[in-house]
Amino acid sequence: MGERGLIQGAAIKIWDRELPIGDGDTGQGETEFPLRDTQWENQNPEHGEEMMELKDLILKGISEAVPKSQNFNKAFEVKEEKDETPTAFLKRLRDSMRKYCGMNPEDPVAQGLLKVHFVTKAWPDTEKDTEDRREE
Repeated sequence: MGERGLIQGAAIKIWDRELPIGDGDTGQGETEFPLRDTQWENQNPEHGEEMMELKDLILKGISEAVPKSQNFNKAFEVKEEKDETPTAFLKRLRDSMRKYCGMNPEDPVAQGLLKVHFVTKAWPDTEKDTEDRREE
């Protein structure tokens, strides 16, 4: 599927999501997004309105179909606060991953990344706490 197909698919989903027919029935987007030449005339006011709606739908489709940028460096520059619990730190790390990477923290790949970054960022404090307990 090329770029045109991705944009078209996204536009159809947007139409179905924003303007459902009713009772959860969808599928109107495929009829509203013409797949072949519409034979619209520029001078016809009704056709002009249809063209404007299609243009808006295409623009929305483009913005949804384009992959969001992922900023892993920004996502994982989160550091554990001095008095922060590991649970609170993990929550902040997950939120940062969701915000800057657009990844679902429940995804297996994302969980692997979270584990590595959680352990490497929290380990110095955990190691220090363990040493303090051994000395007591």
